[in-house]
Amino acid sequence: MSNIRGIRPLSRTIKRSALSIALGMCVAGGVQAQSTSGSIYGKADSGQTITIVSDTGLTRTVTAEANGSFSIASLPAGAYKVTSGGQTRDVLVKVNSGAQVDFTAAQNLDKVTVVGRAPINEIDVSQTDTRTVFTAQELQRISVGRDINSVALLAPGVINSTSYNSTSSNVGSFGGSAASENAYYINGFPVTNPLTAIGSTTLPFDAIAQQQVLTGGYGAEYGRSTGGVISIVTKRGTNEWHGGVYAIYTPQSLRAKAKDIYYPDTGYWSADSHYPAYNTTLNRPGFRRHLQA
Repeated sequence: MSNIRGIRPLSRTIKRSALSIALGMCVAGGVQAQSTSGSIYGKADSGQTITIVSDTGLTRTVTAEANGSFSIASLPAGAYKVTSGGQTRDVLVKVNSGAQVDFTAAQNLDKVTVVGRAPINEIDVSQTDTRTVFTAQELQRISVGRDINSVALLAPGVINSTSYNSTSSNVGSFGGSAASENAYYINGFPVTNPLTAIGSTTLPFDAIAQQQVLTGGYGAEYGRSTGGVISIVTKRGTNEWHGGVYAIYTPQSLRAKAKDIYYPDTGYWSADSHYPAYNTTLNRPGFRRHLQA
């Protein structure tokens, strides 16, 4: 009889522990989620309808509030057309950032004074992290190596790391941290090398839509990193055909001269005097617009 009484409390304890673990996993999953979206906000006439359309066909519509403000959140990063009152604006939404669009109508004035000044980048005071976002258009215009680590070196406070060996020389060191203290994400999914914690899963450079480099102050959703974070958003299909071809050729005469190091003759194969690289890309429209939303 005493044994039966002892089993019941034990069963209740196991059930309570299982429930606690399940709830803890749910909370942890929410904390670890990485955002790859942005928002569009601005001003318009009170009650005016604002419609946005992405290059993939995603459509959202909102109505301006009584004070004229409007906001559309949780938008996938990319290019959008924002329309209101017969006016259309082209907007680029970046990762974890907001794009401002104003449609406020001009009031009847006796005179108009035009003042010119240099453009000033707005400071987002709602964010505490230090970030730099590079878009595909920017990466095409600047001279940079065709890999995510070369792009990360453009951010302030990031240098090449030689913490462990020569193989980590193209991995960034963020603020003096080791190469193994960084975290890498593709579309919010962690892709850091699980074996060495140095580097990550790679993808074609032309598949990058935006690359976000976080150098400090980021939240707990980017866990297991005390150095920096590289977050990639890949390109998506649109309603138009796109394609591209590139070729890279590095002749021996234009290569930098490496330091002379003596190695014994072991019969190791030597590289040719040139290094070719070729690539092609092709993107087709979807069958139905709403399938790409």
